[in-house]
Amino acid sequence: MKLLILGVLAVVLLAAASTHDSFGQWREEAREQSRAAREQARAAREQARAAQAQFRSEARELQNEQRDQMRELRDNLRQERDRIRRQLRDDMRNLRENLHGDWPTDY
Repeated sequence: MKLLILGVLAVVLLAAASTHDSFGQWREEAREQSRAAREQARAAREQARAAQAQFRSEARELQNEQRDQMRELRDNLRQERDRIRRQLRDDMRNLRENLHGDWPTDY
């Protein structure tokens, strides 16, 4: 127990013997490291923002391209649909004309 008390006393005396300058130097080093860490974090955030903006821009361009492709496909499908409808109308008209021409209409 006496050794423990003596050990604590020695630590207290060493701490008291250390000058105020060494504590100030340690504190200044800690502040400098903190500033450097904050600056590094700020640079990383800026880089992440730039990457995110570029990603959004690329995604927007891709969406626009896909939208244009879908519009073109839709227009092509509509044209094909209209062509098929016209063909069916023409075929039905021809069929009616041929049937009416061949069959008697007096029942």
